[in-house]
Amino acid sequence: MKTKTSGKTVLACFLLTFFVLQNLLQQWMGPFQYADEMFALLAVFLLPWKLLKKKLRLSWSRETVLFVVFLAVFWVSGWCGFFRYRYQPFLNAAKDSYVNLKFFLAAGASYLIFAEDQEEAAARWQEGNGRKQRGDAVCQMKQKLWLTLNGITAALFVLCVADLCFGIFDGDMRGGMRAVKLFYTAYTVLAGNCVLLCAVCLWLLEEKKKRAAVPLAMLAFVMLSTRRVKAVGALACILIIYLLVFRKKQKLSRRIKLLAGGVVALAAAAGIYQVVSYYFLMGAESARAVLTIAAPFLAYDHFPFGTGWGTYGSAFSVEPYSPVYGMYRMAGVWGLSPGYPEFVSDTFWPMILGQCGFFGFLAFLAVFVLLVRRIFLLKQEKGTFASALAVLAYLFISSTSESAFANPIAVPLAFWLGVLLASCPQADGRQERLP
Repeated sequence: MKTKTSGKTVLACFLLTFFVLQNLLQQWMGPFQYADEMFALLAVFLLPWKLLKKKLRLSWSRETVLFVVFLAVFWVSGWCGFFRYRYQPFLNAAKDSYVNLKFFLAAGASYLIFAEDQEEAAARWQEGNGRKQRGDAVCQMKQKLWLTLNGITAALFVLCVADLCFGIFDGDMRGGMRAVKLFYTAYTVLAGNCVLLCAVCLWLLEEKKKRAAVPLAMLAFVMLSTRRVKAVGALACILIIYLLVFRKKQKLSRRIKLLAGGVVALAAAAGIYQVVSYYFLMGAESARAVLTIAAPFLAYDHFPFGTGWGTYGSAFSVEPYSPVYGMYRMAGVWGLSPGYPEFVSDTFWPMILGQCGFFGFLAFLAVFVLLVRRIFLLKQEKGTFASALAVLAYLFISSTSESAFANPIAVPLAFWLGVLLASCPQADGRQERLP
């Protein structure tokens, strides 16, 4: 007898597909480019609604309170800098402040959507079948997501092979080889979506076992085809996470050791080459190096809150053009100039340090550490733990070469992180047995 597919399962499959295709959809219809911001905004409405309806009970642990406090300090620091110096219009600051918060809002929105309603859970536990029903719901979601994952992965893989053979989509050459970005506007969007799909696959790994190797191998091929260092680094991290989480107590074969060593060595070599190229060989001609070097000086000169939202290293700092770049003689750097500001958001941590100052920067670091601690509460659930680690690892890698937590791919990753936290009671201190 077939069981009825739950609405949350359908929604999870739909959102996964939608986020993978969002970049394509926004090329056809402009309003789709705001879909990630709108999804994050749901948290503002869902939280009070669930609390009023008594569908949610907040667990205010010490870590949760500290997380909220440090996130508030980070956000308020940017506003303090804005009101003190007024380098940019209010609208620019408002947009930038929201974009820098949207990852956390999106994770919260996803959690609120997929977390079990408190009253319904309590009723099931009183009937004595709460654990079974919860397990059945998670199993059903995993089965449907497995089908969705395989369909999307197969489509990306076929398109990637076709593009490598026939040059169907726009692309450039790197190292004498064609770089693939398919129908996306940027290579990083394809790489980020592949990481999202890899994270889903890791969540399903224990149930699907050897079958999961097929989509993971196809996704690895697509990621390597982008010829981007962050994609190679992400692939190395995913492989390390797999070995440490799923194969920690098993003796590894020589073939697996060689594969892991080769991938890690390739990622390390590519990372070192990129760091040397951008920060030493190019020097003052590299927008990324200039933004990184100047950030501590901005933070010191504008102690303790920084230059404010929308003023430095942000997409909203170029229209109108932020006077900060002229003040620190960056307006003549290729990629940072008023006429060609294409590389202005090629960093994340320098942006936070420059705009939010030392207070905001340290507060964000604390938020990141607390997020890592929260994810380590998932260790008992290997698939959930590995999947969440993959998301966080890619965001950290991405933060070295783009706006990471503030760019469009952050919301799909936040969506998946919210699903993982909602699926695992240990994630927020919820107990296996409700009172």
